[in-house]
Amino acid sequence: MDDRPPFNLVDGLLRRRRVVLAITVICLIIAAALSVLLPKTYDATAIIYLDTARTATDFDAGIAAGDLLQHDFIVSATSRPTLLEACKSPGIACTADDMTAPENTLGKKVTASVFRGTSELAVTAKGSTPEAAAALANAVAQAVIDQDAEEVIRLNQPARDNLNKELTELAASMNAEQKALSQSHAGSSKAAAHQAALIRLQNAYAQTLARLLDINERQDRLTNVATIIQKALPATKAESPNPLLYVSAALVAGLCLGVFLALLIERFDDRIFSPEALAKAAAIPHAFVTEPERRGHPWSGSYALALGHVLARSPGARTLLVVAASRRDDSDHVAAGLGEAAAGAGRRAEVVEFDRASTGSPKLARSEVAGLTKISMPHGNGAATAAAVAEVRRIRGSDGARDDLALVAVPSPDISPAAVMLGRTSPHAALVATRGVTRFGEARRTADLLRQAGVDVAAGILVKR
Repeated sequence: MDDRPPFNLVDGLLRRRRVVLAITVICLIIAAALSVLLPKTYDATAIIYLDTARTATDFDAGIAAGDLLQHDFIVSATSRPTLLEACKSPGIACTADDMTAPENTLGKKVTASVFRGTSELAVTAKGSTPEAAAALANAVAQAVIDQDAEEVIRLNQPARDNLNKELTELAASMNAEQKALSQSHAGSSKAAAHQAALIRLQNAYAQTLARLLDINERQDRLTNVATIIQKALPATKAESPNPLLYVSAALVAGLCLGVFLALLIERFDDRIFSPEALAKAAAIPHAFVTEPERRGHPWSGSYALALGHVLARSPGARTLLVVAASRRDDSDHVAAGLGEAAAGAGRRAEVVEFDRASTGSPKLARSEVAGLTKISMPHGNGAATAAAVAEVRRIRGSDGARDDLALVAVPSPDISPAAVMLGRTSPHAALVATRGVTRFGEARRTADLLRQAGVDVAAGILVKR
């Protein structure tokens, strides 16, 4: 059997609204403090245009080349050579740490990304001032282009060196053949051989020179594929801290965390807050809610309804125990309210209250409601309790009328055995719990103990504090 009250999401959140509110307020205070205490940071962005059409022969190849080039530029923007190159630019003040490990310092201030899904790249830099952010963004953007150009030249340099070497060798061979031709007799076979060799060398020289020109042209295209089309300008306002963003995030986070904590607390809180929880704890069909300050209105809601429920289940009942579910509950006010409801319906009622503060003989108290009698019983241990039980039994003996109803308010079995001792004389009981005070297990234990003593728990009454 479940030892906790039934869980209701909406009711739980309403009960724990102070927790949600407190967590949300704390998060908002933290957000406000961060907005004030954090140093201001400014962003600036430079735009690089990539002319991939210069490196492709068709549309599909251009798209593939553009994607690859964008990836290379994005990686290069935070690389060590690019950042060191940027440090050499005017207006960039790099520290010793920046020069030693720029990827760990400047690299965290720079980001590169595709600009709005186009063939452009956005190089964004952060700085403590608008001017510093703009200078760093422009320097990194230019350094990315310069590093790419240097890489293209480096990759083409071996081929250019080889071709230049071949041209030098071919030129030397051509000079030698030209000299030999000039020394040969015109029209001789030797002169014809030198002439053929010279023509062959000239053709080879022209082909090698054409290859060198192709490499130079391709190198020129690749080194001019990227251009800064929009330089970074100093920002007009700080990017962070952003009070509106911080407060919005804190509000959402506070509400989520507050709701989570509220539900967690509610899940593990076994106090009774609803009549359904009391009914489940006492294993009864229904429980009723009443407010102590509404006593004096005999026909008001819960008292009359609870009493009617008991009498409907047991029409011949002449005695009803009003038992506190725990040591923190008070059954006297509820017994008086039920008595007033009975008297208001035209039935004589006697309310027997166990006075925890007095000892001695029972005392008859006055009541402002006609037909209602109150008897204050001393509360104690041993002989006092036995005497109180005997007095209640005498009152419910032959001296009482058949339509009289005795309502005996007794404390919880946790502090007095009176409820168990009165079980034979009073076989019906109403269980009293206090909203937000009584534990689910306490109400269940008291109800089970009453049933073991032969008492029928006919109703449950939940009192609001």
